[in-house]
Amino acid sequence: MISLVGYTIFRVSQQRIQAIEIAIIACLFAIAVISLSRRGRISFRYTIGWLTLCLLSALGGLLLPVIEPLSRKFQLDAFSLVGALAVIVLLSLCIQLAISISGLQSQLRRLNEDMALQKKELDDLRDSKQ
Repeated sequence: MISLVGYTIFRVSQQRIQAIEIAIIACLFAIAVISLSRRGRISFRYTIGWLTLCLLSALGGLLLPVIEPLSRKFQLDAFSLVGALAVIVLLSLCIQLAISISGLQSQLRRLNEDMALQKKELDDLRDSKQ
C-alpha cells in the first residue's frame, strides 16, 4: 500500500485485475440476458441457463487463487484452465440447445403430418357431400 498526499493506492496484481474484469464482463452479460428475457426474446428456461453461466464466469474469475493449485496439477495456466472449463460449459449448452431444436423439429413434423391428414379428411368429407 502506497500513500500519496492523503490518497491510498493499493498495489493490485495483474491476475486480480483480470479476475475483476472477468467478473465485470460477466455481470454486464447477465444484464444483457435479463434485458432480453424481459422483452420476451429468450425463454425463462434459457434465461436461467445463461444466468447460471454468467454466475459461474464471475465466480471463476474471482476464485482464481483457488483454481491455481488445480491448474498447476494439470500443468496449465489458471486462465487456460478457466477458459477450458468455459469452453466445456458452452459446448454442453450447445448440445442442450441442439437437443431442444431436434425435439421442436420433431413436434413440428408431427403437427404438419396431423394437419395434412385433417385437411385430407376434410377434403374427402366435402367430396362425399357433393
